Amino acid sequence: MPGVSVLPDLDNVYAKWEKKRPRGHYGSDYGSHVNGQEIIRKGADGKQKWTNKFGNNIQLARHHRAREKRVIAIPLETVRNDTIAMFKTTPTILPDDFMKTRPLMGQCCNLLPNSQKDLSAPSNLGMRNILDVAHEMRGHSLLAQRFCYIAYSLSRKTTHKYTDVSMAVLTSQRVLDAVEQAVLKEKHEKGVSELKKQARKILQGMKALVSNYLIRFTGWFLFQFLGRILNTVQVHKSQMEIIKAASERGIPIIYLPLHKSHLDYILVTWILWHYEIRVPFVAAGDNLRIPLFGRLMSGLGAYFIRRKLDIEVGKKDKIYRSVLHSYMEELLRAGEAMEFFIEGSRSRSGKALPPKGGLMSVVMDSLNTGVIEDAYIVPISISYEVLLDGNFNNEQMGIPKVKETFWGALKGIWRVINSNFGSVRVDFAQPFSLKEFVQVCQSASQPRRDSDVSPPSTPLVSMETLRRISESNAAIYGTSVVEEEQRQLVKRLGEHVVHTCVRTTAFMCTNLLSFLLLTKYRKGVDLETLKTDYEWLIEEVMVRKRDVGFSSTSKISDVLDYALSLLGSNLVQKRTTEGVVTIYPNLQLPDIFQLSYNSNQVISVFYLESILVNAVIFLSDLSLINLSSLNSGDVSLVSRDDILEVAEQLCDLLKYEFIPTSPLMKLEEVLADTMDQLVTMEILSVHENEQFCPSYNTYDRNWAKRISASLSWADEEDPDDDIYREEQHFRVNIHKNDCVDKLVFFHRILAPFFEAYLVAASHISTSLEEDMSEDDFFQSLHNCAKERVEKGVASYSESAAVDTLRNALKSFEHLKIIETCFAGNLRIIGLHEDFDVKNKLIQYITLLESLRE
Repeated sequence: MPGVSVLPDLDNVYAKWEKKRPRGHYGSDYGSHVNGQEIIRKGADGKQKWTNKFGNNIQLARHHRAREKRVIAIPLETVRNDTIAMFKTTPTILPDDFMKTRPLMGQCCNLLPNSQKDLSAPSNLGMRNILDVAHEMRGHSLLAQRFCYIAYSLSRKTTHKYTDVSMAVLTSQRVLDAVEQAVLKEKHEKGVSELKKQARKILQGMKALVSNYLIRFTGWFLFQFLGRILNTVQVHKSQMEIIKAASERGIPIIYLPLHKSHLDYILVTWILWHYEIRVPFVAAGDNLRIPLFGRLMSGLGAYFIRRKLDIEVGKKDKIYRSVLHSYMEELLRAGEAMEFFIEGSRSRSGKALPPKGGLMSVVMDSLNTGVIEDAYIVPISISYEVLLDGNFNNEQMGIPKVKETFWGALKGIWRVINSNFGSVRVDFAQPFSLKEFVQVCQSASQPRRDSDVSPPSTPLVSMETLRRISESNAAIYGTSVVEEEQRQLVKRLGEHVVHTCVRTTAFMCTNLLSFLLLTKYRKGVDLETLKTDYEWLIEEVMVRKRDVGFSSTSKISDVLDYALSLLGSNLVQKRTTEGVVTIYPNLQLPDIFQLSYNSNQVISVFYLESILVNAVIFLSDLSLINLSSLNSGDVSLVSRDDILEVAEQLCDLLKYEFIPTSPLMKLEEVLADTMDQLVTMEILSVHENEQFCPSYNTYDRNWAKRISASLSWADEEDPDDDIYREEQHFRVNIHKNDCVDKLVFFHRILAPFFEAYLVAASHISTSLEEDMSEDDFFQSLHNCAKERVEKGVASYSESAAVDTLRNALKSFEHLKIIETCFAGNLRIIGLHEDFDVKNKLIQYITLLESLRE
């Protein structure tokens, strides 16, 4: 049977084509001279070509003109059915939601949006143990795996060139002006050439002599040394990817770690060497310029500066300051990275110290004068399970610090080699632009028309003014900036860096255990209860977007046993009675200071909550001793405004202990958000005034305020809003035991500091009737605090710490209760000249008395 074609009969089609054929050039029909047989032949040829191209069973697709079609609405019932079906078939929680990844700490705050988006990396890269070189050398030759440390050290790139800026420093205008002024001031007692030699000698003793060979050798040596005394050195891979990307931008990087140990000097350099990043020039105290160790540190990038820049009190050494300033400035001009400790010295209490602005002002001055276009600021936090430097118990007891010597350093190394210090974790925060920070501060100083944000009390100076100040030859600033505006800007930068460092800190197992023992179980706790609360504390830390320095999925019993072994029997004691294991912290002087050192690092997680709880306790006149016997009606109502006002006063009182928030943010707003969290935790219950407006509750008010703020409706003050805010009151929830336990827990976090400040205030009231030497007064105060502990009068023995008592005096001087001055080389302390100073002192004593248990 012959095949049947699916193609249509094309003869009729060809006939139609012939009728519609194009015309000739001169109006005649195209091809009119062609006979009929030729047309038939060509038609057959076209049919054959069609068949060859498309086959016998394909038709050419027809393209229709697109027509506008009316969109037909989907029936509501269909949408409802599809939605219900999707809800029933799609899992609410996906398997990935159960995966726990290590959080990426140190992200830039939202007020620095450009820096936040500029450098980023995937947050799920996880941690890396720097000491685990064997893992890195997998896949290499057997010889490389056998001698992995040597092979790995040789594979690191250490061919960076570091600029020698000596000539630029000595010929800088700043140094020459300082020499000229010194000649004029000393009335030509020393010639210009002699003072130039003095400047050259200062520079020779100060400058770093970076050696790539020494860096490589030290990298190998630290594998041997740290591998013997540490279990791990952890870094976050994502953080290091960001730092490496920043180092390739050609912009100077300023590394600013918190200072806890002498190991900090080389730890950051060692980690950067691992990632083949240029090592920074590190500012170190000249007390570390001892034989052998000083040369080693200089080869690793350390430059040495005096602990006190001026030898004579009240007399600035302008030549030394000018050499230091010019040396740092020329390093920045050459694009070198720098590292210095923003606190100035090691913390003896475990808390971050207030920032020192001296060296930071040099960087700021270099930006203002155009020496550098910008700089990346990298806050760094280093967490130790056990401090390599030992403890600071003697210094907290008032025993003077022993000066570093060569033999003392050798003894310290021998002690360290024969000990185990657990693990170390180093966190690099996301770099932020110094230029953007300055711009944000400048914009924050200008009142906005579409909001009720008020400018800060101290206005920030513009960039042009800063540039004019810096370029002026009227004075040589050295490492300090005499203009108040620039000083305030440097102060804000320092506080922002310290606050970022604190928020970046990961808490080690010893920190959490010490914190629990000193806040909840000072009288001891059985091991099972401790395990439960230890797990609860980890969850509370993680919920507040902070991290721990160990795996959160580890078995709690193993983590506790490990932490107990690291703390040792001199800090915690384990006793077994009738099969029940009980843990007791050592609360005696001076060992309590070591536990307090570990515990204080965790306080920042709960600081604002503790501040607000103590404000509520003061306003409610609560006694935590008989709290369980109170009825709901016995607890006073406290207004929102009063709580915020007292909380801000407490933050101001403890300003030398903690930085509550970044200076880019408003403290009142952060406290208000934290108060909402206390309501969510049901520690505070909101009292609604139903007689005033029963349908307008707290939730509605907060919702309306957020909407109004986001839409910029609140251009003018709304009197009704003030009325509603004034009517918002709170009452402590004493009906639930867990809420009461949280209230007591938050109170005890800051209780040792309030007791120390109470001791200081009381001693000022009784022992400072007339001016006296500050050293004598402080010695009397410290003896009084220690006697209270020895007699059992003190509730918290750590309140006798030297650092806390010194900060208390600084705070009372800031509050204009006391004042100090110099009489020659002697520092004198006395009551402030304010006529109402005694009433003010009594008010603070009353406040602090109410916060005692």
